[in-house]
Order: sequence, then C-alpha cells, then structure tokens
Amino acid sequence: MNDEIYEAIKELPSISKTIKEYNLKAKKKLSQNFILDINLTNKIAKLSDSIKNNTVIEIGAGPGSLTRSILLNGAKKIIIIEKDDRFISALTKLNLASKNKIVIENKDALDIDINDLLKKYHISHAEIIANLPYSIATKLLLNWIPFPKGINKMTLMFQKEVAERIVATPGSKKYGRLSILLGIMTNSKIVMNIPSSAFTPKPKINSSIVQITPKKLNKYIDKNTLEKVTQILFNQRRKQIKSSLSKFGDPIKICNLLDINPSQRPEELTLKNYEKLSSILSNYQDL
Repeated sequence: MNDEIYEAIKELPSISKTIKEYNLKAKKKLSQNFILDINLTNKIAKLSDSIKNNTVIEIGAGPGSLTRSILLNGAKKIIIIEKDDRFISALTKLNLASKNKIVIENKDALDIDINDLLKKYHISHAEIIANLPYSIATKLLLNWIPFPKGINKMTLMFQKEVAERIVATPGSKKYGRLSILLGIMTNSKIVMNIPSSAFTPKPKINSSIVQITPKKLNKYIDKNTLEKVTQILFNQRRKQIKSSLSKFGDPIKICNLLDINPSQRPEELTLKNYEKLSSILSNYQDL
C-alpha cells in the first residue's frame, strides 16, 4: 500500500464517530455487533499471513472496522458482501480513501455463490476474512465446504461454542456433525479468542476466530452423503450405531466393512471411520 492511501485511511473518522455520523445502530435481528478498537481488528487481520497483494472477500463489513485493517495490511482488493444498505455510504467513503480497492455487493451472503463471485471479478485466488453474523455463520460455512475453487484460506469469527465444535475431537462432548464435516474436508484451528467486552453492543457470549484451509479430498467423499450420515447418526447420539445404520442397510455388514464395533456410539467414531463410512454408503443402494 502506498503512503497516500495509508494516510487517507488513517485520517478517516474513527469507527465510533462513523457510527454516530451515519446513525448506524446495530440491529439485533441481523446479529450485528461492532468492534471499535482498530488495534484489535489489526491483530485479526494479521492472523492471515497472505493478505498482502491478495484479494479478500469480507462478509458483513458493517461500518468497516475490519475492512480498514485488511486494507492497512496490504490487500490488493476487497469484495464486501453487505446486506444492510445503511452501511453503504460509510463503506463508499472508505473505498474513496483506498483509491477504489473495494467492491461492494449489497446482497445477502446466503444468496451468493462464491464461485460465481470469483468469475464475475475475474479472480483466480482469494481468501475470506469475516466477523460472520452469528445467526447464519454455520450455514455460510457449510455452503463453502468443500472450498470453492480459488479460495485458499478462511479466517472466520464464530461464537466460541461453535468454534469449539468445529475443532472438537472424537470422544468429546462437542464432537459432532460440524467437527466431522470440517475435520474431513479442512484443516481448522482456533487462532484467537475474543471476549464479549470487545464488541458494541456487548453480546452475551464470547467469540473465537477459526482459521480454515482446504484438505486434498478423497475422491470418493461425497458431501451430501456425509451430511446425511452424520445427521442420522447424531440425531440418535446416545444410541449404538448399529441402530442408526439400519436405515442404510444391514448394519452388521456395514460395521464389518468398517471394522468397527456395532455397539459403539457416533461420537466414538474417528474421522477416518466417517470418511470410509461415507465412501461405502455413497455406493449403497439403500441410501
């Protein structure tokens, strides 16, 4: 980033002043909570070591606090997906300061296909960085798994409880569908915890940032099959897997193919077990 752009962004009114100037009160129904401290958003942006000269997709930029930090850390371009049009004026002002490094898609993130977005702007690779609206965070994440072609990393903020479910290991209480889907298709780790006091208005829960990168997938892994299998098994979490697997065919035969004990429970199966189970059941006639 050249010095002129750096100084122009630095000279903008603070985020708290921007919120007052444009009367940008957070809407609870949109899960809006703002981080006002630029030092904290700078730390979040620096969690990714590949922002410089890269394209970043940001979901729910709000008044632009994290956006500023992404720009200050050298992003080549930022594509913002922001549903709430109240923020467009403030973000447009930030775009002018950045010499047009920002593109704004005034749409609901749930309605946007990331692959189509990359094609639209002729982008071959990018990363997603976002303080996701908590009410749709998990749904968005599952929409992006497996990784869209061209996305090489995601640095995403979730409720702490959701983040812990993403990285949970077999045998733990938080191990479930989300842990399995993300564990098989990605490498995920919690890289930062953020207290509720960092946000305005202050939410009731703490947050965590998860950094996610894609894994090379087994060609026999089918996401739809994996989702269906984990849904059925974890809807009966306390039952032995032979009970749930009966919905797909002969449970003993399936367990023998997996080399697992039919009396095990869903949270006891490893990621490798679920990967193999998905491969077997994707070819099973009953599914």
